[in-house]
Amino acid sequence: MLAVIDIGSNSVRLVVFEDGARNPVTLFNEKAICAIGRNMVSTGRLDAAGMKLALATLRRFRAILDGMGVSKVQVVATAAARDASNGPEFVRRAQDACGRRVRVLTGPEEAELAAQGVVCGLPDADGLVGDLGGGSLELTAVKDGALGQGVTLPFGPLRLIDASRGRLDRAQRLVDQALMAMPGIEKFKGRDLYAVGGVWRNIARLHMARTGYPLNVLHGYEITRGEALRIAEFVMGQSQRTLERMAGVPKRRAESLPFGALVLDRVIRLGQLDRVIVSGYGVREGVLFKTLPAEVRALDPLLAASGDTAERFGRRSSQVNEVDAFTAPLFAGESAELHRQRIAACMLSDSAWRQHPDHRADLSFNYILQAQIAGIRHRARSYLALTLWHRYGGDAQSHVIAQIERLAGLEITLRAERMGRALRLAYVLAGSAKGLGTDFRLELKPHQLVLRIARRRADINGETVAKRLEDLATSFAREGRIIVGR
Repeated sequence: MLAVIDIGSNSVRLVVFEDGARNPVTLFNEKAICAIGRNMVSTGRLDAAGMKLALATLRRFRAILDGMGVSKVQVVATAAARDASNGPEFVRRAQDACGRRVRVLTGPEEAELAAQGVVCGLPDADGLVGDLGGGSLELTAVKDGALGQGVTLPFGPLRLIDASRGRLDRAQRLVDQALMAMPGIEKFKGRDLYAVGGVWRNIARLHMARTGYPLNVLHGYEITRGEALRIAEFVMGQSQRTLERMAGVPKRRAESLPFGALVLDRVIRLGQLDRVIVSGYGVREGVLFKTLPAEVRALDPLLAASGDTAERFGRRSSQVNEVDAFTAPLFAGESAELHRQRIAACMLSDSAWRQHPDHRADLSFNYILQAQIAGIRHRARSYLALTLWHRYGGDAQSHVIAQIERLAGLEITLRAERMGRALRLAYVLAGSAKGLGTDFRLELKPHQLVLRIARRRADINGETVAKRLEDLATSFAREGRIIVGR
């Protein structure tokens, strides 16, 4: 296990990860809103009440880590501890409280770790990583896993509230002045903003609620430019009291939200960014990611997570290649990304065999929708969930299934149905036994879907096989045909 304690300007958080895994799996996660950076612009010092709460929180975290037996712990502190005149004093007391060395990150280090966290969770990220903390905004270019030089700007919500005396118009002038002076911001025109930080995640959650979004997963959530500007404008127009009454908004975040929305609005407009993609991963995951060997960092997190699931819950994880080969003729010409998703489906395809047969479809569907899986956007997650639902014979259309199908779109929904039915046929032919890739072959013809069965496996043929083949063929608008001996 590896634990990361993140002492931010607004919150203090402990996350305990499984150590050494490419796909970060959280074993424990707790946050306290302490706001040590409140009023720091006007006083130059960390807030006394915030420090008291933060130190109590760190003592609690120490007790938790001792109880869990976690020996590998990294503690980092960000903008407030870095910039306050009494920051060194607080850091000394924080080290005593948590029993570990506290590493105070420089601005560039904080920016790099946030961007590394984004790459950990979304390896195909291409655009601008923005990590909005309570005391600062870190901006870093990212493309193909490579990071540009990070920039730190001093306008996290707590600092903006103090510097502007709580006025959004004054805060906007401060933000615009800094962003317009940032070299190269025009290079991000038409690209994506990868949003990191609790305030921006809360704004995304509000957007989900207001649009009736069916998938309650923030990581990989996408908001178009127009929708992002509209939700930012909405949040900026609300009073703190109104925000406190909204579901999903922590009361201690309500004061910060309008200023976080302002920063979001100005970054999108002045950077001419096209879309916001929420990253559930940031500095803490970046700390974890940097501890991994290069060969582990290079792994695909989706396939790593799916492979781990196959090892833990499948009957024979080595069967993945056979299932891939068996289903491949149905999806000739698929892109590399679609093949990647199909491989993940193959890996996950036997993961619910221990569950009660009557509930496998729903359990596997819900598991994939909510699982801690990196390297995946929401439509691909929907594809995998729907595929597993069909693989286990889901047939009672529910409101939730219909919502996820609408999110996925017709093309992905049909692809998931076909893949799920192909997997259902595969397991009735071979179960968890060897031979699927050598004794059975599918051929997709203009009017037929042919299943060829090796003569030595002729006895496997029967009514169940014929029914599963017909179900699969119907999804391709073809007739099923079985040929024994090839």
